[in-house]
Amino acid sequence: MKRAEKAAAIDELKTLLEGSKVTLLADHRGLSVSELTELRRLLRQQAVGLRVVKNSLARIATRGTELQALEPHLVGPTAVVFAKGDPAVPAKLLTAFAKTKPALQIKAAFVEGQVLARKEAVALAELPPREVLLARLAGVLQSPLRGLASVLQGPLRSLILALQAVRQKKEQETPRS
Repeated sequence: MKRAEKAAAIDELKTLLEGSKVTLLADHRGLSVSELTELRRLLRQQAVGLRVVKNSLARIATRGTELQALEPHLVGPTAVVFAKGDPAVPAKLLTAFAKTKPALQIKAAFVEGQVLARKEAVALAELPPREVLLARLAGVLQSPLRGLASVLQGPLRSLILALQAVRQKKEQETPRS
C-alpha cells in the first residue's frame, strides 16, 4: 500500500469506529471468501459493518481513542465489526455465524468504554433483547411500589371494616319502626 492509500484507510477506519457503540474483533482465519461475503451480507442486513484490516493500520486508527485498549487483541488476521445500534446485535450475529462456521472466532469486544474478553463478548450475545430487559426492569421496580401500596391500604381497609362492624352493630341494636 502506498502512503496515501494507508492514510485514507486509516481515516476511513477512524470514521467508522468513532460513531459505533460496539466494536468487536474477530479472527477470520479459515473462512473462505464466499463465507466472509456471506457474513458481511448477514451483518449488513442488521446495519452492522465489517472490515478486514491490517493490525498496524488498526493500531494507528485507534491511537489516542478509547479503542486503543483493544490493541493487545490486534494479533493475527483481524476483522473489525462495528455497529451504532444495540450492542448485543453484532455479538449475536457473530456467535450464530460461528456456530455454523467454527473457523470464525471472536477475539474481544469494546462496549461503552469497556473491553470485553472473548467469554464476555460471547455472553453479550446471550442477553435478551433490550425490550425484554426493560420490561423486566419495570417489573422489578413496580414490585416494591405494589407492596408499599398494599401496606398503606391495610390500615385504611381495617378502619373501613371496623366502621362497617360498628354500623352493623348499631343497626342491630336500634329497633326499626
